[in-house]
Amino acid sequence: MNEMFSHFVPKEAEREWTVPINNYDSIFSSMLTFFEISTLEMWPDMMFDAQDSVGLDMVLQYKHRPPIALLYVIYIFFTTFFIMNLFISVIVDKFNDEIKKRQGSDNFTDE
Repeated sequence: MNEMFSHFVPKEAEREWTVPINNYDSIFSSMLTFFEISTLEMWPDMMFDAQDSVGLDMVLQYKHRPPIALLYVIYIFFTTFFIMNLFISVIVDKFNDEIKKRQGSDNFTDE
């Protein structure tokens, strides 16, 4: 009977601690992380990694800091709102310029 279950014996595997690519360890990496979050590229993964963080050289704990999720959502809301307003204002401004050119009012002053 022992031989039958011998392949179920757990084996020890060597593990390696790696820092995620998106982290806040340096100015460059944190600015890159903030940029990726503002573009909405893989932001939930970054948020979950930040929630699990405990401290420097410490093991991650599942949902150790849940309020960080609120910070991420607020940051995403303001950055996407700001970028969307810039994008729309440029389009509306160019549209108004084209209307003025087609109507011929570009040649006259307000007076």
